[in-house]
Amino acid sequence: MRVGNNPNRELVVDGYAPIVLAVITYLPNQEGYHEGRLNVIKACLESMRANAGDHNYQILVWDNGSCDKLLYWLKRSYQPDFLVSGRNMGKINARASIVRMFSPDTAVGVSDDDMFYYPGWLDAHIEVLNTYPNVGTVSGWPVRTQFRFGCRRTIEWGQRFASKFEQGRFISEQEDEDFCISIGRDYKWHVGYTKDDIDTKLTFRDVETYATGHHCQLMGFAEVLSKVTRYDNHALREERTFEQAIDNAGYLRLTTYKRYTRHIGNVLDKELEVEWQKLR
Repeated sequence: MRVGNNPNRELVVDGYAPIVLAVITYLPNQEGYHEGRLNVIKACLESMRANAGDHNYQILVWDNGSCDKLLYWLKRSYQPDFLVSGRNMGKINARASIVRMFSPDTAVGVSDDDMFYYPGWLDAHIEVLNTYPNVGTVSGWPVRTQFRFGCRRTIEWGQRFASKFEQGRFISEQEDEDFCISIGRDYKWHVGYTKDDIDTKLTFRDVETYATGHHCQLMGFAEVLSKVTRYDNHALREERTFEQAIDNAGYLRLTTYKRYTRHIGNVLDKELEVEWQKLR
């Protein structure tokens, strides 16, 4: 039974912005491995917003069943445009759900909650998306070992169409060492492990990129991302499958030549602590 008419039936609501930046958060507690991760998540979200520039964007936080302290901060302090909160459904399923929420032409960023963002990061991602054809994903974190898989189609495209195609060792030692620190890898071991790896650099219409990507932080158009993501109950095991799916579908996987994002890990080191505090 209905009595009367809904008073809001004639209202016009605002839809999504042309750019949506999504972060998948997970903080079940603040013990052990997770002891320092509340500040890591805060640094991620605050640096992403503070350094995004003047674009017309909205922020979505998809929270996978976190503890009350993070949820309180998200609702009372950070206040994203959209907050999806429920039980832990895993990062893979969360990402697949996020990219299907928006119109096909929406530029969607999807990030883990332990990435740090530097000034100009969104400008650089949008520039690559709007310059290169048939882009699958754009990342801002160059990692040498990511050239080992899921890059075949991008390298083939670069050899044919890039105005400049270069292979060598372009990622700096400092960035390579930062990568090792963030994942807890011994840098001396890593140097030997990657001694035969090469970086592939592309230039197209004066925009330089690396011919690879990364699953920890990426941006692409919803239409493309919805085609290459799938639902899976494995928390992390399917990341390489996801990246390979982009390559198999013939889309480009690209990373900005300058590092605009950086993996933090589960504890803020002194350098990133200082960078984060500058934003506050």
